[in-house]
Amino acid sequence: MKKVLHFGAGNIGRGFFGHLYYQSGYHIIFVDIVEYVIETLNRLNQYPLWLVGENTEKMTIKNVSGIKITDKQAIMEASKNIDLISFSVGVNNVKGLMQVLKEIIENKSIFDPSSQLNIIIGENIKDASKTLKQWIIETIAPSAVEYFENNVGLVETVLGRMIPIVPEEIKKQYPLIVLAEPYNTMPVAKNMFKGKLPDVKGFLFVDDIETYEAMKLYIHNFTHAAFAYAGHKKGYTFIWQTVADRKIKDLVQKAYTEVKQAINKKYSVSKQEIDNYYEDLLERFSNKGLGDTVTRVAREPIRKIGPNDRIIGAAKLCQTQDVVPEYISFFAALCIYYDEPSDPESKKLKNLLETHGIDYVLENISGLSREDIIYGLIKEKCLNFWKFKEKML
Repeated sequence: MKKVLHFGAGNIGRGFFGHLYYQSGYHIIFVDIVEYVIETLNRLNQYPLWLVGENTEKMTIKNVSGIKITDKQAIMEASKNIDLISFSVGVNNVKGLMQVLKEIIENKSIFDPSSQLNIIIGENIKDASKTLKQWIIETIAPSAVEYFENNVGLVETVLGRMIPIVPEEIKKQYPLIVLAEPYNTMPVAKNMFKGKLPDVKGFLFVDDIETYEAMKLYIHNFTHAAFAYAGHKKGYTFIWQTVADRKIKDLVQKAYTEVKQAINKKYSVSKQEIDNYYEDLLERFSNKGLGDTVTRVAREPIRKIGPNDRIIGAAKLCQTQDVVPEYISFFAALCIYYDEPSDPESKKLKNLLETHGIDYVLENISGLSREDIIYGLIKEKCLNFWKFKEKML
């Protein structure tokens, strides 16, 4: 049986990568820091995955095992005869993973120098392949550089499957269960692979991954967040409720139209193709069975209002293509004024606003300069927030 080594046995690891690998006939070796998860995977060699929608499809992902991230010897042993590795460990943990990946590459260069190794990057990182290459090249043994350059592919992906939080009553019965939407397509950068392309059902091999990344971040992620921040202000619990609100839906549509114009100009994607992508998203966001909550999608507003994330990034993209991000700036204000006591970042952002003011947030959190048009648009919405809120929502 084919084997794949995947770092990160969380929701994306088990709920997306694990599903695609299992249906493609792989044995999946998960590596994770959580001992309970690894012990349970090794004890059961399977876990439940429910694809939820109008009808729920309950399946069991089999042929799985686990290794603790601290067990370097076991990781090195497992990687010997493997030509495919992937990871989904969370953006903040990626750099820490480079040491073990570097050691795997060094071992391959010594014991199997003719082999090829592809590493699938399951994170939304800007210029992910170049960034990871730089991190690895900084510390890799000189003797392994040639092997790394010629035989190792660092492959970017676009992760579009939505995976909500599992309700506690279900988790108690099935500790490793993952709930996910039925959508199961993962665009991967065809030209970043070394050697033969892996036979994985659900992988969509594309020539221009940047276009897919832009649509994912600035349409999928942005509009998802927009529905969440608007929905929170109107007291909704679930994302499907916000999509069903005609006033919110129309407002998000106007912001989406700004992004659509910019993507159409920069990436030469037809407006019809972009509209088809968005209409499919609206249908997926409306999935009641997913039970996706407003607070899950809206969480971590400081990250989401960051310089290159979904909101400010979408506004900047529009600006470069001579599109005024008028409605996007309103959703930026909604994000800045997201007030959710259960969210640590929301409380921190609120404190920054009260202590230092909106100029501090726009400059130090969003990385904007006072001369920037986007800065002025967002500040206007913030200073007149309640007036805009009453008018638009």
